[in-house]
Amino acid sequence: MVAVVVPDRPGGLAGILAALRGRGINVEYMYAFVQRSEGNAVLIFRFEDTDKALQELRAADIRTLSDAEVQAL
Repeated sequence: MVAVVVPDRPGGLAGILAALRGRGINVEYMYAFVQRSEGNAVLIFRFEDTDKALQELRAADIRTLSDAEVQAL
């Protein structure tokens, strides 16, 4: 699973998904994590290919949280 920092505004999720569109990355499921800070939300994703998804998210400058950061929430 991957914790992704998403702008907490209309279209925030769309921006994340746009970075993955057309790259052969499938989202198996996702859910919102009830935590807000600095105008952002945290969404938890389960991708079919986690490594590929992380690579694409990082290439798009989308922030993901480490295990330690998630545990600190």
